[in-house]
Amino acid sequence: MGLDITPDALERFLEAGDGPVVLVNLVRLRPGAEDAYRRYGEAVAPLLARHGAQLVYAGSAQGMLIGDETWDFAAVTRYPSRTALAGLVRDPEFEATTPLRHEALENGILHAFTP
Repeated sequence: MGLDITPDALERFLEAGDGPVVLVNLVRLRPGAEDAYRRYGEAVAPLLARHGAQLVYAGSAQGMLIGDETWDFAAVTRYPSRTALAGLVRDPEFEATTPLRHEALENGILHAFTP
């Protein structure tokens, strides 16, 4: 189950250099966890802003055209740098949202792209 960025993954990510980065996050909710996901989003939004991140898109799935893996929500977030993302991940207030994330999500994938 992929719900947390591990320290090793973060270090490998940072070793690739710095500069702007866009994250694409696909998540699958636990049954009945819509409220927990809403609360998680409300808790994380000010932390994203604090670290210079900008939510580009967030929305719910409306169908599948290719593949056989289903996801409930997608979010695309732009960070000014890889360092800014690392700052968020290491922020004690973000770490404190982990129980909410685990309550809400069954699974997720997170891909990083350069803009």
